[in-house]
Amino acid sequence: MLFMMICTWDPQDEREVRTKRANWEWPKEVRVISEYFDLQGCRTIYVVDCDAVGLIACRAAWINLLMFEIFPVWPLGATKELVKKQGA
Repeated sequence: MLFMMICTWDPQDEREVRTKRANWEWPKEVRVISEYFDLQGCRTIYVVDCDAVGLIACRAAWINLLMFEIFPVWPLGATKELVKKQGA
């Protein structure tokens, strides 16, 4: 299933988030469809393909630094065709 994850952190944690992200890898249960960095800072947005196990695995390493908003999404139009081509 596709999920949108909005990950937000406090400005004082910026350095720790960037350092940790440089060495972090997504769990094998998660396939990242798209990834966006908010240019205003302190937020990233991901669209991922996974199940509940993958969602838990994503959050586990970050729960002390990030606030998560996660909800299921359904692609429309051109996005739906792109996801089909990628094998979702």
